[in-house]
Amino acid sequence: MWRGRLDVALDALAVQAGAEHDAGAARPSLQRSSPMETTNVLLPTGDRLQIPTGAETLRLTSFLVMTRNTTRDFTEFAELVDSMDTQTAAEVLAGMDRYYYAQPARTHWVATQLVRRLAEPHPSDGPEVAVSGPGAETEWAQVRQRCLAVAVAMLEEGR
Repeated sequence: MWRGRLDVALDALAVQAGAEHDAGAARPSLQRSSPMETTNVLLPTGDRLQIPTGAETLRLTSFLVMTRNTTRDFTEFAELVDSMDTQTAAEVLAGMDRYYYAQPARTHWVATQLVRRLAEPHPSDGPEVAVSGPGAETEWAQVRQRCLAVAVAMLEEGR
């Protein structure tokens, strides 16, 4: 579990560093506005490891959906949401604007754009990547359904 959280955090940091280095990119320019929330885990060796919290991992995965917009990002998002309650995920993500902002800053822009992206995923690497191989079409339909369920729950959370 903690390895997955670290992988997501490293991916998000790499994308953020790349976005700062490639300021002219067409993707949304999201900036982090608060420090990453972390927790400590005790390894079998007795060492402590600081990793992102579950909620932070969900926000980081959503950041990747917003910035990279790949099939892998949507799939990892759906897998993460499968490990928690949809309502909990919606509560965490409804507050995305407290952690990220876009340029120019607009109220609730990040959460609104995330709802739009999750409601109808269109990965930048194209649908042919999303639906290749036996059973892939069914798997992609499940990813889309999970993303849609979170988008709907986020809208209900905003009421």
